[in-house]
Parts: sequence; structure tokens; C-alpha cells
Amino acid sequence: MENISKYLEDKKFIEWVFNPDETLDNWWSSFKIDNPHEKENIILAKNIINSLRTNDKELSENEKILLFSQILKQVEDNQQSARKVRIFGTLLKYAAVALVFFLIGALLFYKQDNFSPQFYTQQLAEPDASETARLIRPGAEDIQLEEQKSFIEYRDDGSVMVNNTVAGSNQHHPQKAPEMNQLVIPYGKTSEIILPDGTKAFLNAGSRLVYPEFFVDKTREVFLVGEAFFDVTHDENNPFIVQTTDVRIKVLGTSFNVSAYPSDKIIETVLTKGKVMLEQNSTRLFDESIEMVPGQLAAFDKTKREAILNKVDIENYTLWKDGLLKFESSDLSRVIKKLERFYNIRFSYQDPFLGGIEISGKLDLNENRDEVLGVVASAASVRILKTGEDFYKIKK
Repeated sequence: MENISKYLEDKKFIEWVFNPDETLDNWWSSFKIDNPHEKENIILAKNIINSLRTNDKELSENEKILLFSQILKQVEDNQQSARKVRIFGTLLKYAAVALVFFLIGALLFYKQDNFSPQFYTQQLAEPDASETARLIRPGAEDIQLEEQKSFIEYRDDGSVMVNNTVAGSNQHHPQKAPEMNQLVIPYGKTSEIILPDGTKAFLNAGSRLVYPEFFVDKTREVFLVGEAFFDVTHDENNPFIVQTTDVRIKVLGTSFNVSAYPSDKIIETVLTKGKVMLEQNSTRLFDESIEMVPGQLAAFDKTKREAILNKVDIENYTLWKDGLLKFESSDLSRVIKKLERFYNIRFSYQDPFLGGIEISGKLDLNENRDEVLGVVASAASVRILKTGEDFYKIKK
């Protein structure tokens, strides 16, 4: 598996298969010459990726989630049948695993006439102002979430509660792979959800969470774009995994915050209690896993491809779930970005260098918006002028 998966997880290899050019051809030709023992693995990996080509057509959100569920079921079925048909079953397993990797990693954005990779990007794209807050469940109508802060609970009896009202049910069938549900929270809204295992997740504005309707086997895994605070139900035999595009966080039972917006250069994980492991994921981020202890921040730079551990004040990273924003010596641009997401508004700068002004303070985001902006302007010694219904300009 490892000999082939390293190619399925290599962005340069994937690009070469789907969108070859002279530079890539020369690079991989040289690689094969220097590594003749890898020839068979390269051929097999290339065939697997080519087998994932589909017709170029639009898919609805429900179709995307349904396909995701089918992929996971295919992986499960292949694992069960591997002993009976080892070679063919292994090929299917590789293909399914590769497709799941593309789907949750959102790393492949190359377009050809007969392939629709934008599907994978859309699947875990950062929600913006154009999207509506909703709960997506395959085989059922989307549930619109009108409230500014919604509450969703998956109960032990199989019922799904939305804002304390029964909105549906999930029946756990032992022989059936779980369907993947998706919670979409655009700018201007937040949500709290209790997952099927009792784990609580608080989603910040501009986030989406993909998760199974019930957890099976020995892994509890969810997929996140954006920011969420997790209070994980302890289960030493079944680890809880949060998968982002670049970092995978593995825990048994703990509380931590993850900020993984595609538009941000840094993925931040802050641990409040317990222990977590930041493991090497599909893109081979770390040579070894990184173990965190409470009070630490792991900041992964997506450009430099490296992570740094620091001791921090955890309130600066977790109070958002209570409608508060605390910051110490933070760039104005960082604070402004958080306000854009929370209020669903937009800012521009008269001078880009104004975004580098460092400010400290604490904001109650539940107060009047103009009052909050006034506090920020005072702290940064700038003027924040309203130029439209939801548009502001920052001036000296």
C-alpha cells in the first residue's frame, strides 16, 4: 500500500497524470531512470488515477454527499472482500482511497474536458456570503438554518434535532455504511452541533463540517473547513480525528480549537485540555507526529510546510464561541478578517500597511456592530468609515 500511496498523495505526480507538460514529463522521466525499481508502482498508480476520470457535469450538494458515502462504503466493501479477490480487490481499494483523498484534501484543481476535479474543491470549499446556512442529509431535503446561531443534536434514539425541533431521524443499520451529512455555516452565522457520539462542535462563521450520520468501526472521523471548537467525548478505543486539507488532528477525548480556513496561510490548533496528536497526513507534512499539551498552539504554515509549537493564552483562540474576541499584539488585518466572517461585512484599506498595525483588546461581538468597530478603530488609531450597506474603509 505504502509504495503506491506515496504517488497517490503526491501533488506533482497527480498533476503530471491529469495535466502533463514538458517540464513534468522530463522530471518524471528522469525519476524513472534513476529509480527503475519504482516503474511498476508508477504504472499502477497512474492507472488508478486515470480510472477516476468522470464525465464533466454539475453535481448537486446531495449528489456530492451521496457520492462521498458511496466511496466510503466502497472502501469498506473492498476491505472485507480483499481476502477473496486479493489483486482486484486491492486495485479497487487503492482507487477508492485515492478518490477519498482527492475529495477531502481538496488538493487537485486541474481541469480536463472529461474530468471534473472542481467537484472536490466545492465539496470542502469555504462557505461565503452567497451560501445559506443549512444541514445537508442525503436522501432528504436540505434543512435551512435561519437563526444567527443554530443548534443541532444527533440523539441516541436516532432523532435529529434542529433548534430543539425534530427534523429527521437516522437509523443505524449494521450492514449499511453511514451516509455523510454536511453542516454549512456561511459568514454572519455560527452553529453548535452534538455529533452522534456526543462530541460537541462549535462552528465559527465561514465553516463547513462533513461527518457520518453515525460512527462505525474504531475511528470517529470528521472533515473540517473553517474554524471549530471541539469538546470530544472520551473513548480510548475509538480515536476522534479531525481532517483538514493540510493537517490531521487525532484525539481520544479532549477539548481543542482548529482554525483551517482555505484563505488563511496558517492552520492553527490550540489545545485546552487533554492531549492531541497532529499526524502526518496525505501530504506528508511532518517527519514525525506532533504531540500537544494543554495551552499550546500548533501553527502550520501552508507555504513553508512547517509547524511551530508555542505556549499561548487559550482564551485568545477559543472565546469566539461565546461571542467574544480577545487578541494580544495581533495585526489589525487579522482582527478585521475575523470581524468580516462574524458580521458578514467587507473592509478595504486606504493604505495596505494599515493592516500591519498591532492592537490588543477584547471585543463583545454581541454588542452593536458600530460600537465594536469604534473600539477597534480607537485601538488601532484609525478611522473606519461606512461606504455601503455592508462595506467599510479603513483610513489613517
